[in-house]
Amino acid sequence: MNANPAVLGDQLARAARGLLAHAGRPALDGKRELPTPCADFDVHRLGEHLLGTLVMGEHAAVKQPVPADAPTTLNQPPWVVFPPLVDRLVAAWSDPDAWQGDTSFGPDTCPAPLAGMITIMELTVHGWDLATATGQPFAADDDVIATATAVATRIADGARAGGAFGPEVEAAPDATPLERLLALTGRKAV
Repeated sequence: MNANPAVLGDQLARAARGLLAHAGRPALDGKRELPTPCADFDVHRLGEHLLGTLVMGEHAAVKQPVPADAPTTLNQPPWVVFPPLVDRLVAAWSDPDAWQGDTSFGPDTCPAPLAGMITIMELTVHGWDLATATGQPFAADDDVIATATAVATRIADGARAGGAFGPEVEAAPDATPLERLLALTGRKAV
């Protein structure tokens, strides 16, 4: 797992921009109640989870706790809410200092590189969830998938115990790296 801040910042930017590609009005308009590969989320609830990821990720990068009044619900569509949040997230993690030391990430404190890499994984896996739920093709760069897989492997046991990952799915012998990542997080690529 490459811990170079410039490389990781670039990967996070590409994962975040990839999410935006799947959160536009043409892709999501009228699809709020569609089921997603996340059993607990329809498209709207997945959007709210991603809202939390964007907000928490930005605050982790700047080493500040998420304020009590931070948005937690989508009162406007994702195509309105996400772009400025993605811009702030990408800007925050583009600072090499964001990748140094410890940071608060949700209720926990963890090493900043781990928080950034979890953000990459969340944007990648849930970007796939969103694309799949709304019938869009999904692609992510190999290095982004590799980082997401490395961190997913590192946190898998705890994520499964806490309900964030489903039971691991057996990946086919000829599975792509993306399919292996999805299987690790409890998803079966269709």
